[in-house]
Amino acid sequence: MALPQELLVSTLLQARIQDDQGGDHGVGHQVWMHPPAHRVLGWASRPTSFGPTRFVWRLNQLRHLQGDVAMVSGTPARTQQSTLDLLPTIMGAHLYSQDGLALGCVADAVLMLQTGAVAHYLVARSDPRLPGTSRWQLQPNNVLDQQPGQVVAAVGALDDLPLARAGLRAQALQTGQRWRERLQETTVQAGCQLEDWLHNAPLPENHGNQGSLRRRQRRQGDVPHGESPGGDQGPGQEVWDAWEHPPHRRPSSHQDNGAHDPHQEPWL
Repeated sequence: MALPQELLVSTLLQARIQDDQGGDHGVGHQVWMHPPAHRVLGWASRPTSFGPTRFVWRLNQLRHLQGDVAMVSGTPARTQQSTLDLLPTIMGAHLYSQDGLALGCVADAVLMLQTGAVAHYLVARSDPRLPGTSRWQLQPNNVLDQQPGQVVAAVGALDDLPLARAGLRAQALQTGQRWRERLQETTVQAGCQLEDWLHNAPLPENHGNQGSLRRRQRRQGDVPHGESPGGDQGPGQEVWDAWEHPPHRRPSSHQDNGAHDPHQEPWL
């Protein structure tokens, strides 16, 4: 299997090393790097579970990487763990802001296999051994100072760095935010559709016809056929003729019989 252009340091350390003859040299144990240049020179393996002996491999000795097996060529350099402890490294160092605020720790790095240069570091807020934790990218040019076990970066907060991998908590928060935004958009769309439907809904056929007909008749002075304003005048009478004798001032029966009081007005 051809080697990729970029590789995580954690992937290299988790692979079991085998040589061309099929010999097993154990699992990767520690990375060997030059921190001032942000370059990985190689890594070390532990051939046995017990004992201080370590094998150191150069990065250009890596030939194939298939699954959890790393094929190497040549022979390693034999050393002790006490010697490896003296090698400077950024991996596992505590990260601080330029104001002295603790941000997390350097959990991993992405390196270019052709040159060994570190493309960027991966920073964890909490213990990197916990599964499902988030990772933020730290560019090498943002590193201001390096001390044994600590790194100072030109950032004010961890959220200023781009998020490389969202953890379980961040994924849950992002999923909840997406659901809330989608629910809000659905509610707004439903409200707009309801307003359009109410605005464009057809009115009943007889809605407003009766009222408009009556208003038009009052304006034009029209009355229905066979009906008069007073209710008792004939078709040849004028409107005001019907009010010669108002309904509440009708002549009495003795007036109709010809009995007339000269001292009483005819309209009383």
